[in-house]
Amino acid sequence: MKVIDLLVIDNDQVNSFVLKNIITRNYAMSKVNLIADGSEALKELHQRDNANQPFPDIILLDIYMPIMDGFEFLDHYTDLYAHKESLIFTMSNSLIKEDQQRANDYSVVKGFITKPLIYNNIQFIIETYLDNQS
Repeated sequence: MKVIDLLVIDNDQVNSFVLKNIITRNYAMSKVNLIADGSEALKELHQRDNANQPFPDIILLDIYMPIMDGFEFLDHYTDLYAHKESLIFTMSNSLIKEDQQRANDYSVVKGFITKPLIYNNIQFIIETYLDNQS
């Protein structure tokens, strides 16, 4: 079975660590890369693009981060990489409906998940990815 390549963009190290553990424990065919802000994530994607390496299958993107937040990341990603096939799920502990709507307005975003992510959220994300592969 193909390895599922996930990129988690979140400045919350505890959340990222827990996410990585949930994913790797329940989906052995996954590789998780943790990045703490949107600008570093764009650098990673730029390097992959220049080296003709595959983009992540799934990107989990926190909306609120210092340096470059999720919305800024989405602006750049949409301009540069909207043609890529990564599934992007935004995440936040904000319950503000406008944040969810704003995130979902990006064509590259496949869903908005409220943090903390639990196993059911991860299962939904992985199943959405696998459904898109068939």
